[in-house]
Order: sequence, then structure tokens, then C-alpha cells
Amino acid sequence: PPDAVVVNIARGPIVSESALYDALKHRRIFSAGLDVWWKYPASRDEWGKTQPSAFPFHELENVVMSPHRGGHVSDTETQRMRALARVLNAANRGEEIPNRVDLTAGY
Repeated sequence: PPDAVVVNIARGPIVSESALYDALKHRRIFSAGLDVWWKYPASRDEWGKTQPSAFPFHELENVVMSPHRGGHVSDTETQRMRALARVLNAANRGEEIPNRVDLTAGY
């Protein structure tokens, strides 16, 4: 619908990159708020050189993009450091690692 707003805070690929760009460009949907990218830098050397998409979303007036930073609030870094300390302490004690990443699930 022409008054629809798409918000993606999950993963870029769950929304078709080309279909979303086309719908926004031709105003078939109203706007999009994207806290995800479709392409991320493979290394630190590529930071600032990697475009977030194969399409120029940044040229569209009806799009707001951020690189997975929407959830970062004033206490985020403190919470991250506490979580890291819990993981390191568990590993040091030989305990099961909390919130273990499952690479087969794509995360």
C-alpha cells in the first residue's frame, strides 16, 4: 500500500533488497526505516568503503538507514562488557558458555 512503512531491525536479507528499493523508488510504499544492511565490510580495512547495498538506498528521501546501531542506548557498552565478563569467567571456570553462538543457524 502507498502509505506502508517498512521497518527492518532483524537481518537485511529477510526483505528482498531489489523489491524494497524498487517499491520505495517508485513510491509504491511510503517509506522504510532500516537498521540493517545487506552487505557488511569483510575486514576493518573495508570499513567506510563497503556500500550497505547493491542499490543506492541512500539517495532516496523516504529511507532512513543505520548500521545495526538502533538498539544502542547509553548503557549498551556497560551491558556488553558485563556480558563479556560473564562469558570469560564461565570459560575460565570450565563451565558452559552462556549464549553460545550457533554458526549453523547463521548467527
